[in-house]
Amino acid sequence: MVEHRIRVAEAIAAARQDAGVSQRDLAERLGRDRRTIQKWEKGEMKITLEDFLDIFDALKIPVEAYSKWIRNPELFPRGLDDIRGFSTDKKRSALADYYNHQASPLEVEQEYYFLFANHGSSCDGMYQQWMANLMTPLRDRKRICGQIIDNYNEALATGAITDPDAPQPNMDVLRACYEASSQSVQNGDSGYALSGLKAAE
Repeated sequence: MVEHRIRVAEAIAAARQDAGVSQRDLAERLGRDRRTIQKWEKGEMKITLEDFLDIFDALKIPVEAYSKWIRNPELFPRGLDDIRGFSTDKKRSALADYYNHQASPLEVEQEYYFLFANHGSSCDGMYQQWMANLMTPLRDRKRICGQIIDNYNEALATGAITDPDAPQPNMDVLRACYEASSQSVQNGDSGYALSGLKAAE
């Protein structure tokens, strides 16, 4: 049995159990027989996308996290426990509040572009690059920041910007980050902060 079908089966079973619904009840909600539910949960029978989505609708559980776990299990170190426990609920609420009430329009546009635009990169991979960069010493982050500035300026000069209509980076902020990090490296600091610079509205 292929691995993704195993994860599909585990996701269905976990979602049903978390919803406190029996196999018989789920079968009745879907208009199917209980044996079908059992086969889906054991991975003995392929399930169509429509049926998979119908299950989550019937359980009244959002499908997105389970679907992402099925496709990208490497993003969930503790497997289904990362979904079932949702120890990140408070952080999720904080992020929702930030983007709903506090983030500037540019931040919202950039985050939306990052997640949903056709920029040619996997947003999951981009997040991992971002996180890995943050884990490196400040001198290395400063060097990478300088390289990004150079690459962007070269693309501008040669007309090679991949998506001119997309939200563009705020170069004032980026250059200020580079200068502040350079100063911090010279001072032997492990971090930096921007002062006297207002992020773009």
